[in-house]
Parts: sequence; structure tokens; C-alpha cells
Amino acid sequence: MSTAIFASLAAAVVGALALSARRWRGKAGTSDEAPHRAAYILENTVTHARVLPQPSAHAFTYPTLAFLLSLNALEAHELDLGRGWLFGYGGTSWRLTGLRSEAYLLPDVRGSAVVGERGARALRDKLADVLCLHGRDEERVRTWLEEGDAWMLTMPSYLGYEGINPLTVYFCYGTRGQLEWVVLEIHNTFGEKHVHVLEPGEDEDTVCPSGFDHTWTFARDFHVSPFNDRTGFYVVSIRAPPSPRSTTDTASRLPKVRIHLHNASPTASQKRPSQTNLPESALGPRKLMATFSARRATPLTSTGLLMALARYPFALFLSFARILYHAWILHYLKRLDVFPRPDPKPATPGWGVFSRGPGERDGAKAAQRVSGGAGWQPEGIVEAYARGVVERFLSRRADELDIAISLMSGDPSVPPKTFQPSRMEERQKGRAHLAIHHAAPRFFTTLLLAPSGEHMLLLGRVEGLFRVNSESLFLRAFTSPASTQRRSCIMTQRLRASLLPRRFLLATGQASELGDTPHTHPLDAHRPIFNALAICALHLADRMEKAVFSLLRARFVPGLEPWGRWERAASAAQDRRSE
Repeated sequence: MSTAIFASLAAAVVGALALSARRWRGKAGTSDEAPHRAAYILENTVTHARVLPQPSAHAFTYPTLAFLLSLNALEAHELDLGRGWLFGYGGTSWRLTGLRSEAYLLPDVRGSAVVGERGARALRDKLADVLCLHGRDEERVRTWLEEGDAWMLTMPSYLGYEGINPLTVYFCYGTRGQLEWVVLEIHNTFGEKHVHVLEPGEDEDTVCPSGFDHTWTFARDFHVSPFNDRTGFYVVSIRAPPSPRSTTDTASRLPKVRIHLHNASPTASQKRPSQTNLPESALGPRKLMATFSARRATPLTSTGLLMALARYPFALFLSFARILYHAWILHYLKRLDVFPRPDPKPATPGWGVFSRGPGERDGAKAAQRVSGGAGWQPEGIVEAYARGVVERFLSRRADELDIAISLMSGDPSVPPKTFQPSRMEERQKGRAHLAIHHAAPRFFTTLLLAPSGEHMLLLGRVEGLFRVNSESLFLRAFTSPASTQRRSCIMTQRLRASLLPRRFLLATGQASELGDTPHTHPLDAHRPIFNALAICALHLADRMEKAVFSLLRARFVPGLEPWGRWERAASAAQDRRSE
């Protein structure tokens, strides 16, 4: 019955779109019907093929719809159709199709903009920020921003639904129509984003496949598929369309992107990301192939849009459904195990780099961008609570110990914070400075769950979750103050320890009644009962995740189960002591 109802609704949608298209076609001569050389609807063929491991080989092909848009024309609202109802830039609500800048590239600094506002930062400005963060010359980027243009290849929202955009490509052109940069923006199903900035003539492969203009090889460092880890190399080949200002018809030279994922060979794995200009023969075996090929381009007009949607009424809805369907095949039929989602690699300039020169304050110094991370998962409720607990604690400890404490996130949209003693005027120059660089919001819940500063550092080393400029200063800061000696604090600490494996409690080598666990915890000085509730919620979430996976008979790669992090940390500590 439900299938019949869905089929009837589908037929109704297709019929309505077709009738609307005919009516709009009858109104030719309006501005919405004038062919615009700065915007096209692309009908595409996408092919995916996994070749390794051989027992799990799998391939599929499907059609998609995408838009190829001039950023200059898009942001001038020259491409809006039907007064923004059929297609509009600046939001997705109450539109047939739409785009909003908040869904792309770097987010605004957290708290500085409201999602959905028309006043959000322009895509061109955000693209310029990405180019500068990836080391491109600022004067050259400024010239492009003032005088150049770019094609944006992406999928729009549909009926207010903003689906996954697995790949968005920006082809940036200079004033003379030359291709300056190609920016690949990758989205995964976890709501995270990553960018790669590629430049013709820079780190470009010497051999380019037939039918393509440029090829680059670079290290992979973003979690896209749960069936792959983050090792290996991408070999990306592209065919670029003519410049938006070119007199050449864009429909005569449609964009094409081919991506090959190679395992890392012993030779390639020793190369730094800036030295990955390697021929495919020097890489490990090819593991995956994906090709995006535009086969037809239609000018973006009201009629063209409605006709395209009538031909492909569900294409813009199906990205996530296809991902789930083929994931089911790979996991249950092809027997591929799942890799857990790692925290994105830090992308804030200077993350993990500490200066120790004479006369310099101990802290992070400016450095090259660490990775291409552009979007993190939003902070959860318990993570936000834990962050508040940690920040209030560090503010108090800065005063109590007369030290400066700084927090830097790997997420570039999160501004750094520094906690200074209130007695700033007395002794600022020689004051000690504790710098803590964390990779993700999970850092704060880890501090709340770990029973001592030593256990926190152990997890930080094993998981790469955070770095500090001084372990001794960190341990000094995370020593339990006298205000935690109340009964409620002791009970919360006992609860904390009881929910962790004893092997982990014994991992740091300082014994007490609770193994290696102090009687109290530094973060429990205020609101210990709320801390206890947060601790229970976090452990309950782990147990529920394990139960759901067991119920679905889903499998993580053995030894990488998320709920096994405490045992892995204990094993790492044991291995370190035995070396």
C-alpha cells in the first residue's frame, strides 16, 4: 500500500512539474527565460568502483543533476528565477531549488552569524579565505577577488531539502580567463567538510590521462567512507570548463572529474604531503575509482529547470539513500568491516606547534595550515556542558596558580581562548603559560571522564586528541584543589572510576584505593552531581551504540570499536612501559 501511495505521489510531482514547465515555456520572452551564459543545469553520469579487496569488489553508475554557476552572477542575484521561488541564492526555505553560502567552505567564526541570514559571508570571500589559508599569495588572491570569477559545480537544495553534496568543485579564473586554481570541497555523511586547493603547474603530475587537462596526486587525510581508513593517496584528474567570461560555449566543453584512491606503498608513505607528485606506478595498488562526467548542459532558465526536474524528479533527493543502499551491500553482502569516524585532522594554523625560544612566551606560533578541514560536527549538549565546566575551571586555575592558560581548537571556526590571572599588572612578562591544543569537542568530555590528569594525558597521546606545551604544567593545573574534598565530589569520582575498566585505572602507575585514581577530580569542585549525570549519559551512549551495532549485526574493524578506547589506552601504556 505504501509503495502504491509513494508511486502516486511521484507521478503527481512529475506531472505538476511538466505542466509548470509548459506554462513557463509559453511565457518565453521574460527575463527568466533569457539564456544566461553564467549558469547551466548539468545532467551527469557518476560511476563508482571498488576493486580492493577483491572479494568486496563492487561498482555502480547513476544519473545526477547539478548546477554550474558563475559565483559573480550568483552573488549578484542575477541567476534568481521566479523572483527567487524557483531558484534563489541566500536560503533554501520556500524555494523549489536554492543555495546558501553557510553550507559551503569555512563557517563564520562560531557565534558571529546566524545560519540562514542573507547577511552571511559571501561565497567568494570564503573561497578567498580558503586560498589564503592554503598558502596562496594574498595579493594574487585579492586581484582574483576583485577582477576574476569562478564556476561553482554543485547540487542545489530541492523543496527545502539540502542533501549531501559529496563533491563541490570551484574552478577559479583570472582576469585573462586563465585557470588559477581548482578547489575541491568534500562533504561526508557526518556533516564534516574538507577542501583541497590545486593549482595548475604546481605539484602537478607530469602525465595526464586522455580527455583531462590536469592531474594531481596528494595524500588523503579526510574520512569519507566508513569502509576506508585515512591512509593512501588521491590521484585527481579534471577537465575544466571555459572561463565564465569566455566566448566559447560552455556546453561544448563540459566539466569532468576523475578520482582514484591508492593504498600507500612503502615508498609513497614516506613522502610528505608537499612531495606527493608521484606517478601512479610509485603508489600502492588502486583501491577505488570515481568519475563525475557531465553529459548535457542546459542554460539555467525557468523552463530549463522545470523540465530537468520533470525528467529527474528525485535525483536531488537520492544521494543519501544511495549511500545507505551501497553501504548495506558492502557491509552485509561483501563483508567489509566499518572503520569508526576519527576526529578531523586539525586545520587551525599553528595547531600543535609550540615556541620555546629565549624570551618568547611558551605558546603556539604561526605555522602553515595543518590540513584542509573546513567543517566540523556541531557540538553536542553534553560536549557543550563539559566545555563550560572545563573553561570555568581553567579560569579559576589561572588565578590560583598565577599562570596563563590558552585553549586552541583544531576547528578554525572556533576562536582561541586565553585565561589570564586577574593580577595582570604584577608579573606578566615572566609568567608561565600552559597551551592546550585540542582536536575536537570530544576533548572536553574526555577530561570529564578521565579520572586524573595522568589518565587525560595518556588518552591524549594514544588518540592524538590534544597536545600541550608542558605536561608538568598540565598536571599541575589538573591537580584537585582543596574545594573538591567534599563528600559529593568523592562520590562522583567513585562513580567515574567504577564505570571504567580497572586495567585503564591501573595504567599510569600511581596506586591508591581506586587503582591509579585520586580520591577526587579537579573538575568536580562545582556541580559534582551534574558532572555525575553527564558521566552516566556519556557511558550510556557508548553502551547504546554497542547495543545497536549488535542488534544490527554490524561490525567495526576488530580492535577499533569506539567503546574500546579505554582498553586501547591501557594497552598503549603497557607497551610503552615494556619498551
